[in-house]
Amino acid sequence: MPKKLTLLWQSTKCPLRDWILEIFSPLVDGEVFDGEHKIVLDNCLVVDSFLNWADPAYYPQFRGKNAFLLREPDEYFRDVSGIYTNFCGVFRMHYSGVFRRERVMPVPLGYVNGRGRQSEPKPASQRKYVWSMLGMINKSTRPDAVRALLPVEPVYWYASDGWTPGAATAANNERRDQPAASYQKLLSESAFCPSPMGNVMQETNRPFEALEAGAIPLLERRWLMDAHRSLLGNHPLPTFPNWKMAASFVQSMWNDKQALDQLQAECLSWWQSYKANLTAEAVAFVDRLWVDIPSSNSQFVRGYAHLPGWFVFELLRHHSAGALRRRVMRQARRLFAGRRLFGRM
Repeated sequence: MPKKLTLLWQSTKCPLRDWILEIFSPLVDGEVFDGEHKIVLDNCLVVDSFLNWADPAYYPQFRGKNAFLLREPDEYFRDVSGIYTNFCGVFRMHYSGVFRRERVMPVPLGYVNGRGRQSEPKPASQRKYVWSMLGMINKSTRPDAVRALLPVEPVYWYASDGWTPGAATAANNERRDQPAASYQKLLSESAFCPSPMGNVMQETNRPFEALEAGAIPLLERRWLMDAHRSLLGNHPLPTFPNWKMAASFVQSMWNDKQALDQLQAECLSWWQSYKANLTAEAVAFVDRLWVDIPSSNSQFVRGYAHLPGWFVFELLRHHSAGALRRRVMRQARRLFAGRRLFGRM
């Protein structure tokens, strides 16, 4: 019988509540919603994404209690200052090898509320679109993905930031202005879902939301890092060093409907098994660390976490040359705009 914990929510909007409850349901014995970093409980799992903004006196109140932490997205690795030592164990979104698995269990970002499995997925070969992509496009490697994949049709894409691929593909620009009313429905009619890196890291919600809708995610990897392999272990999800190779693969699979449906079945079967194993691992993690009070921060992070600038190198490994160039240009524009604003004051 799994040991039970009360979910103590500090994320006021709880955008990942559906995902968290699916994975941690065997451990949950009730929920308490705080959002103000005031409530302290024993035998609890604190769900929080504001560790660096809250009153620093809040977390030490859990030290000595049978308390665990579920750290929601932290792209910039701010959690190396000793906060974790107040908890028996930590579940952490956004993977990094700097955190020791003895006390820190990585958990994928999963899907946003309302984007879990809704119905039995339609075979990929019978779907309306080869691929689809919605959202902000003009950042990281997203322009590279869309440009490479545009010739593979039929497609649906929508750039919420107004990005266009240029005159060479002007015929596709009309799709940008169509409303993105139902993301889940669109995914359920797409065979593939390109999943380029997010703000600064390769992992986003896209691949997991795609799998819930029965679409096949297209992942990218770097020469210095295959982030999804590190997080998910051996998986069948198509992964590429560049988007031109991804586009060639998608076209060949679309031309071979039997192979396409076989790949879809393999990916969806793996995903269901992975989620079940993740739940079992979480239960075993809590059982192993039950009332096991840590003695030092070194049980949670490796020594190099205290070297100046270590996280800069970590984040650079997630970037391609194009993504890094766009980031530098965006930061330069922000700096220039800030100076102009300051000059008018």
